[in-house]
Amino acid sequence: MAITDKTRKALWAKSGNRCILCRIELVQEVESSNSNLIIGQECHIVSEKGKGPRANPSFKGNYDDYNNLMLLCANDHKRIDDLTEIYTTEKLLQFKQNHENWVRTTLEKDVTAFANDQENIRSLPLIKSGKQLLDIINGVHMSDFDNEELNTIEEAEKVGNLFDLLKDYIDILEDMRMTDIAKLGIELNGEIAELKEMGFLVFGTKRHIKLRGENFKDLGAFETASIVIVRKDNPSIVSDFLIAKFSNKMNFGF
Repeated sequence: MAITDKTRKALWAKSGNRCILCRIELVQEVESSNSNLIIGQECHIVSEKGKGPRANPSFKGNYDDYNNLMLLCANDHKRIDDLTEIYTTEKLLQFKQNHENWVRTTLEKDVTAFANDQENIRSLPLIKSGKQLLDIINGVHMSDFDNEELNTIEEAEKVGNLFDLLKDYIDILEDMRMTDIAKLGIELNGEIAELKEMGFLVFGTKRHIKLRGENFKDLGAFETASIVIVRKDNPSIVSDFLIAKFSNKMNFGF
């Protein structure tokens, strides 16, 4: 078997784009270049080869399952495979759990902690109320909305309705009466609740986006509402955050 895309997304998201051991960033920007240096390696904890590192004849699981994988830099990958008497299966599983706990705690303190400008990767907090959505769209110049693949007309209508509602109010929110804004917040509370019942969560934040034209000409920075709707089991969800990759057509900055 092979590592699935879903498993790979979960591995990179829950590791925060960092090596589990040394915590070096695994997708690194290269100066004077539009390319990236990827030093991350998806490593098996228990080897599927009979004489491989930490091989276990009694292992009954899927070798390519998330629970048997960890994300390391090339140096630490070689280290754990050469020093198996030190880096046992039990120790690696504990290292992995400790690292994922660190990622969650760090995100709670700083939502931008695992961002990568070159890759347009951002950590978006979970939206739990209509007021949060109103705070995001208030005063923005642009909207950047996205969702994962939908399966039914009902899903498309529900997700599209929330995006349409937000777009309708972006330009007029600042001129609305406080009473009307409060009522809109209640309406958005209902939209979020209905999406949750259908198995979806809403993530988002307000950001400044630097747009680039032809030949990477700087077109200026625009305050933008970035909102993403995904299913509850999306592998890029880490605690109350979504580690999302945006279109490479935009350069996300602060």
